[in-house]
Amino acid sequence: MNYISKELIDWSVNKIRKEYPDDVSLLIGHKHWKIEPDGNEVAFNFFIPSTERGYSLSKTFIIDGIGYDLFPMSWERVEGIANLNEGLTTCLADGVILHAHSVEEQERFEMLQKRLFDNLSNPEFTYKKGLEKIATSMELYKNMLFEESFSHVRKASGYIAGYLSQAIATVNGTYFRRGPENQIAILSEMKHLPEQFLSLYQSIVTAKTLQETKELCYQMINVTRDFFAEWSSRTESETKEFHFEDLAGWYEEGTYTFRRIYHYCDQKDVFNCFAWGYNFQQEFDSIKEEFGL
Repeated sequence: MNYISKELIDWSVNKIRKEYPDDVSLLIGHKHWKIEPDGNEVAFNFFIPSTERGYSLSKTFIIDGIGYDLFPMSWERVEGIANLNEGLTTCLADGVILHAHSVEEQERFEMLQKRLFDNLSNPEFTYKKGLEKIATSMELYKNMLFEESFSHVRKASGYIAGYLSQAIATVNGTYFRRGPENQIAILSEMKHLPEQFLSLYQSIVTAKTLQETKELCYQMINVTRDFFAEWSSRTESETKEFHFEDLAGWYEEGTYTFRRIYHYCDQKDVFNCFAWGYNFQQEFDSIKEEFGL
């Protein structure tokens, strides 16, 4: 059995032209989304509907035991991919236009591809997006801690490893062309990588118990957070200009909070000392980030 590419592209283009002439903006192909035996020819991947009716072009089917999926993605979702909001980066980055309703829609897609690569080459932007993916992995980890089902923990560990890998790829200004396939090998070739990340990833794959898996996920998140903390210091010193004279204004503003805390200390009011203390610490944390302290 052989993967069918060209014939299905012809079929889908003809179907759009005959049945959905004004309902589909673009048909997009891709050549990295198949396993090696199925070749590297461009195959249809997804389409962008321009009307609600256009969504009904979506098809899943099996031919000679091979499954095929022609699925829709809205313009809004493709724009989100350009802004590195999800892990399907390759669908846009390596997308090949197989059919366009108009020149304007083709150019819109090409502009989104350009925006994607511009974003990947922007260190401040990729750092921010990497942090978002770490935050997602931490949220998954918090929920995992309460799981007692090993299958659920295994599933969560895969999600965590995937989001952290995306964070690292993003801050390296790149992405995974074949999705999760061969991630460890691809990560090993990246210029910047957290210490022990690859060995932790490999250990997660072969972990045998709940506790072992949870501990490995914790370590993986921890080394990635440390890596991003070091990255932040490096990029800020290279790109950010600090205006330390503005600290004087902050000090003037903050003196009254010091007065509050001194007052409640004198009153031996433990609760209000604590409450104003942690409230003030939020200001310190903000200042630390703003001034690179």
